[in-house]
Amino acid sequence: MFLAKVIGKTWSDHKHYSYDGIDIKIIRDVNPETGELINKPIFALDAIGTAIGEIVAYEVSSEAGKAFEDKKVLADATITAIIDSVDIVKGDGK
Repeated sequence: MFLAKVIGKTWSDHKHYSYDGIDIKIIRDVNPETGELINKPIFALDAIGTAIGEIVAYEVSSEAGKAFEDKKVLADATITAIIDSVDIVKGDGK
């Protein structure tokens, strides 16, 4: 599972039938310690209905397609959670 920010949304008149009813968002990884956007943006299927600007968790690889219980979906990345906060314990945890 990875941390990212939703930075955009796509629109498509023609797409694979398994994507019917699924939004495709543009996300970019977030450094959890600094909040800084890192790496290049990627496309991710949205399994939960996110908005631009939200911090999310996403799955990649074969796990990405499993987020859609009721159908088989071709996916390399899928948004699976909206993250409300991130708490990191630094050093020895004290």
